[in-house]
Amino acid sequence: MNKKIILIILCTVFTSVLMAQKHNIVNASIALKNENYSDAKKYIDEAYSNESTSNSAKMWNYRAPIYLQIAIKDSELDNDAILKATEAHIKCLQEDKKGRVIVRKWTNKEDIISGVVNCAYKLFNLAIEEFNAANYERAIQLYTAIFDIIPFDEENQLKRGNISKETILFNSFFASKKMNDNVKSKDLLQQLIDMNFNEPSIFIHMSNIFIEEGNTDQAINYLNLGRDMFEDDQSLINTEINLYIQLGRTTELIAKLSEAIELDPENDLLYFNRATMYDQKGDFVNAENDYLISLELNKSSFGANYNLGALYFNAGVETNNKANNTSNNTTYKKLKSQADNSFSKALPFLEMAFDLDNKDKNTLLSLKQLYYLNGDYKKSELMKQYLADL
Repeated sequence: MNKKIILIILCTVFTSVLMAQKHNIVNASIALKNENYSDAKKYIDEAYSNESTSNSAKMWNYRAPIYLQIAIKDSELDNDAILKATEAHIKCLQEDKKGRVIVRKWTNKEDIISGVVNCAYKLFNLAIEEFNAANYERAIQLYTAIFDIIPFDEENQLKRGNISKETILFNSFFASKKMNDNVKSKDLLQQLIDMNFNEPSIFIHMSNIFIEEGNTDQAINYLNLGRDMFEDDQSLINTEINLYIQLGRTTELIAKLSEAIELDPENDLLYFNRATMYDQKGDFVNAENDYLISLELNKSSFGANYNLGALYFNAGVETNNKANNTSNNTTYKKLKSQADNSFSKALPFLEMAFDLDNKDKNTLLSLKQLYYLNGDYKKSELMKQYLADL
């Protein structure tokens, strides 16, 4: 057999293989039209696996909707259908030398973009399902795939549906947190911080990771960063206060708050926070003074009203216990009078706290006991009913 005949045979074989793969693409398109996704998958996978059509524009054109439909309607056929659909849609949006999408002969660009956006929604919802099923690594994989789609969302449909780089990173963080992957968690949170994500809790989460790792300096640094960005956020303030308390550095925080008050003497939150620190240290006089100033600046502060009421109430309970423990009648009367005075001081502040938030359990418990001590059993029962309704 001469070389010419061999060449003709090879060309014939190659042509036959090529034609077979083209037929696979056609058969896949017919099966898709008939909603026979099992056959559609079989044919398009054969075309995808063969070198002659593995990167064919026509193959991508049909692979994209086939796998999207499988992901939506028949996901048992392929657990990775949505990832394959995403890859195929993005391939379809590749452009030729003239800047035209490569599948323009069969599908217009708008329809491909619509398809890839649908892929993103499906990825997002599946990621939530995987997270709820405790498949955290899989959830992150699905969330991450959306990043490749976002650049093609020219009309910001995903952003309007609350799917953005920020929400993807934030959701991915919760998955990595469940996996106890501090390295991944810190990376995700840092990306959010660098993006100026409008969520104070990212600084709290980052601080908590560093506390867990024993790096308290970095924990404090991130809380400071958070406070710089969200200076009035109470959750950040409370976290910072609690951290300083845990570290036994209340004096240091009081000093910081005092400096801040000098710069901003009309800021009721600064006085409230310093009062909380004095309260924690058992410094009744300074705590009382700062709570009162805070309320002068903001009478509608639930925290200041409740805390000052609690300060007086606790002082009354302590003095009342001392009265009950003495056998000296003169001392008893004196201490009982002081306790009653503290209870009287507490009442208006706790009632104001109740007016501001009638579902706060601690306020209701304090008022129930306070009314009972004052002999106002009707109001005490009312507070008891509020507690029951919670």
